[in-house]
Amino acid sequence: METIVAVNLALFSALVVAGSKFEAMDGQNVTISFDIDEVEKADEMRISFKEDKKEYAELIAQKPWVYDDPPRPGVTLIVGKGCLSVIIQNVNISRSGLYKAEAYTGGKVSEVTATLVVNSESSSFLQSSSSTLLLQPNTSQLL
Repeated sequence: METIVAVNLALFSALVVAGSKFEAMDGQNVTISFDIDEVEKADEMRISFKEDKKEYAELIAQKPWVYDDPPRPGVTLIVGKGCLSVIIQNVNISRSGLYKAEAYTGGKVSEVTATLVVNSESSSFLQSSSSTLLLQPNTSQLL
């Protein structure tokens, strides 16, 4: 399996290597796309977020959604052929942290991570490499 994490920031688009850190400005809409082979065939897909100062991650998007509470407003999960994307509207500093995509297919889980840093100053726009590298997602067997 090959993995690329793509990040779209407003009118600017950049491809970011899975596991690397990228930056966005306060108030931007951010799309993080995790390329995971055959994700559309997965039984379950999740995006979780762990804020830098928090001990535990929180689930921000999932398909199918299996909770009584509605999904978080301003967060959209999109599943395409080989691609799992999350759109986060109007990011702010509290959205800085680690994002993890997981796809469960049978007894196998594929996961990919990326770190977002949201800045409040306009002088620091995007400080991430725009080169494309292909990586394997972390894969493990569920018990």
